Amino acid sequence: MDGWERYARLARGLILSAEESGYVQSMQMIGASSPRIYIGQILPNIAGALVVHLTLNFPRTIILETALSFLGLDVQPPLTSLGQMLGQGRTYLLNAWWMSVMPGFVIFATTISVCIIGDWLRDRLDSYTLTR
Repeated sequence: MDGWERYARLARGLILSAEESGYVQSMQMIGASSPRIYIGQILPNIAGALVVHLTLNFPRTIILETALSFLGLDVQPPLTSLGQMLGQGRTYLLNAWWMSVMPGFVIFATTISVCIIGDWLRDRLDSYTLTR
């Protein structure tokens, strides 16, 4: 289960636990509307966990697609993939090493960038939650 179902289950669990917290119950007691509670209070508090989950799974998805393409089990020519480029370049490693190194570097840079952006977003969302 790597699709949207995992995110829906995580979001549902986080929302159910947040609904039992004191700040949501106090908002309900003062008569705040449901959209205001969900958008203004619950969503900012669960967004950090959802972003962390997304940034952990997105690089894994990139690596999985790359591995399948490298093995020839994913995208077929004339379409191209970084894994396919990596696999085709391995036959030329001695003469044209850049044919494998460059796709490998792009895969590495993409996955690291997503992780760094996710970490930055998590820090921003945690500080947003703490200041509210």
